[in-house]
Amino acid sequence: MMKMRAIYVCIFLLFTATVGFAQASADKRERVIARADSLMQHEDYAGALEIFNSLLEKSKLTSDEDYAMLYKRAYCFYGVGKFEEALNDINRFIEKNPDQQAKMLRAYINQELGNSTEQLKDLNELIDGKPENLDLTRWRASVLMELGKYKEARKDINQILSKEPNPDIMGYLGLTYYYEDDPDSALTIFDKIIASNPGHVQSYVYAASLALEQEIYPLALEYINKGLAADASNTTLMFYKGIALVETEKVDSGCRCLTKAFQAGVDDAGDYLKGFCYGVE
Repeated sequence: MMKMRAIYVCIFLLFTATVGFAQASADKRERVIARADSLMQHEDYAGALEIFNSLLEKSKLTSDEDYAMLYKRAYCFYGVGKFEEALNDINRFIEKNPDQQAKMLRAYINQELGNSTEQLKDLNELIDGKPENLDLTRWRASVLMELGKYKEARKDINQILSKEPNPDIMGYLGLTYYYEDDPDSALTIFDKIIASNPGHVQSYVYAASLALEQEIYPLALEYINKGLAADASNTTLMFYKGIALVETEKVDSGCRCLTKAFQAGVDDAGDYLKGFCYGVE
């Protein structure tokens, strides 16, 4: 009987030691994860990445905690600019947990990778879940414009304008017509912005650019001069003025404007200087 008790005691001690070791190991893992989380909060993504890499190498992605680390590693990869690795991790996470936060991160990653179509898929789902979120609607409108889906972009832009009238957003509405080769509709919108917000310089830039593209140089100069009256330091308008002047054979004045623009950092002015102003003081 004593011998049997001794055996039971040994088994109990061995079991207790094993449980204690496992608990100690789990506690250590939690401390390590907490350290990685702290590094993430302080935007030390490279440091956190080292920890998550080490932990995930030993993991077989069998627990929710493992998948939580996979999400965090995707965020860290995004933070250090390793977007392909980030996309790989977030895709694996979403297969298990298709939540909105993860899809938002994937949309940001695809934005960095230039994957507009994939961005749009996630944004559509996110907006379906939060149709009142105008920031998401703005984002989707910009992606739709990148994809050349101007009619769809206009729907989003008009929705935003119905709730938040804004000259910048209205300017994007004009650009959808501009890029769709409908200059008359675009100019109508730019003129509306200028009439209600005469200090909105970007509208003069858009309108002048369109007029230059259509080779309507006197109209371009009207927009340019009004824009420069609102902001004399606008180098883009100065560049455009140089183009409009040399194209209307006012070469000396045009070259002076192009020189100012080039000296202010508008590199494209250099080509016009070479083409029109060689030898002009």
